[in-house]
Amino acid sequence: MSGLPPSIGFHLALGMMFGFLALHLAFAVILYLLFATAQYCMFRKAKVPLPWLSYIPVANLYPLFRTTRVTMWNWLWLLAPVVGGIAILLWHWVGVAICATALIFYFIAAIRWQVRLFKAFGMSPLWLLGLIGWLVPYLSSLVWIGFVVLYCIIGFHSGIRYRPYFDWEGGGPPSDKDPPAV
Repeated sequence: MSGLPPSIGFHLALGMMFGFLALHLAFAVILYLLFATAQYCMFRKAKVPLPWLSYIPVANLYPLFRTTRVTMWNWLWLLAPVVGGIAILLWHWVGVAICATALIFYFIAAIRWQVRLFKAFGMSPLWLLGLIGWLVPYLSSLVWIGFVVLYCIIGFHSGIRYRPYFDWEGGGPPSDKDPPAV
């Protein structure tokens, strides 16, 4: 490269950078579509209305909440980062503490949703131990791919069924013959 003008080297580096970014974006889009399709199949197994919402980034929480049988008030957890950001703008250090606390509560809620989703399909919640990989640098993207594979197994495998009464102690709906709860 010593015989080339300096502008060619710059354009070559810029082209390589944009090529890498385009390849990375294409991989992310393919991974997202695979993830959304697996969610769509899971929601169809659960007979949730509007399973196609799995392809829309924030709207995919509606069928998730219906599948895991959590209240729709959980939508408010999406406001945690917004409230934290506003708090940072108003009171800097106090806002940082509020934002960090809100994000911790949001992550706890998200893990709870995943545990309920795995239980709804008869999977062990121990699969969530893979989330520890997000704490290790360079391993977080592999954790994301692992969860896409896990969702594909749940969504596409014909042997994995949705259990609508997963949160009942007896495994089924209560009957009239059951003794009253004390």
